[in-house]
Amino acid sequence: MKIRSLLLTLVLGLATLLTACNFEGGVEQGRCVAYNPEAKTLTIVVDVTHDPFNPHYSGGTHIYKLPTMPGEMGPAPEVGGRLMIDLAKNTVLIYDLDAKSIREIPVQFVDVEKNIRPKHPKVAGKTFPIIDKEQQTVTVYSGRLSSLITFKVPASDIDLPPYAWTAGNEMRVAFRNSDKDQAIRIMNVSKTNIFSK
Repeated sequence: MKIRSLLLTLVLGLATLLTACNFEGGVEQGRCVAYNPEAKTLTIVVDVTHDPFNPHYSGGTHIYKLPTMPGEMGPAPEVGGRLMIDLAKNTVLIYDLDAKSIREIPVQFVDVEKNIRPKHPKVAGKTFPIIDKEQQTVTVYSGRLSSLITFKVPASDIDLPPYAWTAGNEMRVAFRNSDKDQAIRIMNVSKTNIFSK
């Protein structure tokens, strides 16, 4: 409940700040699926719910030019194609980098260990995803779900690269209405500690 209150305060604070500055623009949030520091671009799959506790990354992709002021860019993002794991629907939503499209993959959950925090011995210091081609399974850690999850994938998808099963960082991008492709501020939500002073 405390985290929900802090996140709400953070979002409202950003909105108030932008309004106070006569800001005519908007803010989008989503998972980072591509980042090119040389070309100075960031690509996200947009969250359509705007609810930090129940995101749904199905709003299509948006490519932003990085802010012109270095101080307006947070930590560099980690990229990945895994957008969502839906335990109820037995699906994993991914971004197909080659096809440049969102794809829903039917899976069979083999093991789901809940309430696993990042410092838990089962995940701390380990690299995910773990792909077992013989068993046709993929094991991932979801920080959002606080779960260590193993699922069986269709034979046609077991050769997908690790990128497909890796969750990119959550990014928040502010832009002006006059140029919606130019980010004026980018926050790496996944790497921002809202509790730090």
